[in-house]
Amino acid sequence: MNKRVMNLVNFVRGCEPRCETDLYTPVAEEIRLDKEFGMPHTFLLQYDALIRPDFRELFLREADENMELGLWFEMNRPLTESVGIEWRGRPGYDWDWYVNPGFLPAYTPAQREAMIDEAFRLFHEIFGYYPKVAGSWLLDAHSIAYMSDKYDMKAFCVCREQLAVDAYTLWGGYYSGGYYPSRNNMICPAQTEENTIKTPVYRMLGIDPLYGIDIGKYAGGRLWGCPTMEPVWGPGANADTMEHFFKYYYENPCLAQAHATTGQENSFGWPSIGPGYRMQLEKLAKLIADGKVVVEKLGDTGAAMQAATAITPACALVALEDWAHDADDAEHKCRSVWYSCKNYRANLFSCGKKLFFRDLQKYDDRYVERYLETPCLAWDATYDNLPVMDNLTWSADGVEAMLAFDGELCDLAANEKGEALEATATFADGHSVTVRFAEGGITVTGCEALHYIVGIPKPTVTAEGNVLSYVHNDYAYRVPTSGLVKTDSGYDVVAANGAITVDMTDR
Repeated sequence: MNKRVMNLVNFVRGCEPRCETDLYTPVAEEIRLDKEFGMPHTFLLQYDALIRPDFRELFLREADENMELGLWFEMNRPLTESVGIEWRGRPGYDWDWYVNPGFLPAYTPAQREAMIDEAFRLFHEIFGYYPKVAGSWLLDAHSIAYMSDKYDMKAFCVCREQLAVDAYTLWGGYYSGGYYPSRNNMICPAQTEENTIKTPVYRMLGIDPLYGIDIGKYAGGRLWGCPTMEPVWGPGANADTMEHFFKYYYENPCLAQAHATTGQENSFGWPSIGPGYRMQLEKLAKLIADGKVVVEKLGDTGAAMQAATAITPACALVALEDWAHDADDAEHKCRSVWYSCKNYRANLFSCGKKLFFRDLQKYDDRYVERYLETPCLAWDATYDNLPVMDNLTWSADGVEAMLAFDGELCDLAANEKGEALEATATFADGHSVTVRFAEGGITVTGCEALHYIVGIPKPTVTAEGNVLSYVHNDYAYRVPTSGLVKTDSGYDVVAANGAITVDMTDR
């Protein structure tokens, strides 16, 4: 599979009840620009777009070898009523962005299957084949597995990491790159063959490795809108910021693959989408010419991963320059190293002169998502994994939750070491620390202790010998370490035999 990949993924709604807007022009203009630049592209069509004659005619006329068509699964009145399910959207809303009724998890497994089959049937009636890609802001593991098993899917895409944005939370998932999801939890990579869905999932819309999971906390008010490559929002519409984003993804260490999607739903209108979209295509064209990135259809990316490996490969996303602060602003400059593999994800982060683990999430494919069998009947929904450190949600009352290093940071570097990622930190007193991320866990050499600080009593964390034990969402899990010493703020994770180790494979 190609190592550094971009997918252009635009999704198409057929109605917009929130305001009067032209839904057709953005799609037609995206097609025109993609063809002008010779870019392969993927369009995902909502059911209410499939039944519009103008969209049918557009895609039948414009389809070529560079265009991939798939399905976008947001619920709407025509789809639910076509299979005998009463539409329960708000008055006047034939499409509704609330989780209930706007997404598959709001329905029973049997209802999900009926609506999936109807969407595939209509797609086949129009285009003469079944789609191989599908996406949505939210998909559930049952629906992904059903589509994968029945329709031989090549790729799915779901929302990036976000906390309580637009009624839904996806928290603790694969930060970048493709993963094979668990049959129990769509946001969790599988560890065992029996729990593996055999179609990879990709996170949408080019999340910022610095500020993507913490909108504004460290950016000093310089961030507005979604911290992604989406062309309508501040970062995605800014040429200078996109230079940084493309460098993070396509020039820095990435292990198995650097992957991002860009694109937009047509609801925003072409005047908002167009300038940023063209600017990004211009930059991508230069990166392609320089041999730094390959633009592919989403299904081609997924098929290449299926051919290359049946196990989720480790991926990294590294940002050592800060687009939101000047290079000489040492007090606020941020750096970020993300590592994701089938067993865990981790984020080594610095703000100013402080180096710490901002995020550490354990993956266990036995952990069941909330809506696997039970419909979500609320307006919002949460998908998550098993937190070991969560700086954003565990910090409170002036106490920053973190797994922290001692000393004043001077420099941070990251390099690939075979299938592992190594980060090297240099401190003001001259000593250096190496952090090695590998599939089995994290190894730190060059320091005696990391300070494990939990800011609030929300997480249930206890120590048993050298093992940290947790309960999250009524699920118990463990993380063995090289050693633990109780402190006033939590625990020190201490070295044994010259190294601090954190084992992320315990089951």
